Amino acid sequence: MEFVRISRENGLWDKLWADWDKICSSFGEDFQDFAPSSLTVLRPLAESPQTASAGVFALINEGSTLAVCQLNVAFIKGYDNQVLRLRHLLLSPEYDFSDDVTVDKYVEILSEMFAGTVLCAQNELPASHVKLHLQSPADREFFKEIGQHLTKAATFSSVKMRGAWLYIDL
Repeated sequence: MEFVRISRENGLWDKLWADWDKICSSFGEDFQDFAPSSLTVLRPLAESPQTASAGVFALINEGSTLAVCQLNVAFIKGYDNQVLRLRHLLLSPEYDFSDDVTVDKYVEILSEMFAGTVLCAQNELPASHVKLHLQSPADREFFKEIGQHLTKAATFSSVKMRGAWLYIDL
């Protein structure tokens, strides 16, 4: 699996749009109705000229986009350095409409998105802090458990949950 920036410039955004439209159609759904609140935020970001402070990133496996999100880095009040924030995490329509999706697959995608975001904070979008906005109570429970293990392993200087956000200090 690969965690990469996707945009109209590199052609990966248009590929996602076409692929996810086909997936929605295969389930008898209209892609225009799929996750409009997230896609209306992601679309202009992916279709505009790319910046060094924000972008749309995706988890791609064998040419298929499994998940997509917004990442942006900024100075935020209360922090001594830049913060990388993951927002609008959206899984492929396949995971919304299929009955065959296992919890293990969902956990694998969340784990890969987490790892990709942390790598972005260390490379492409440098930041000393990472905040991940979680989508569901199940996500919060998953990351609460992961956070306890990460803190014990001393991988990060701090890992905390507050509401629907996971806060990580690198």
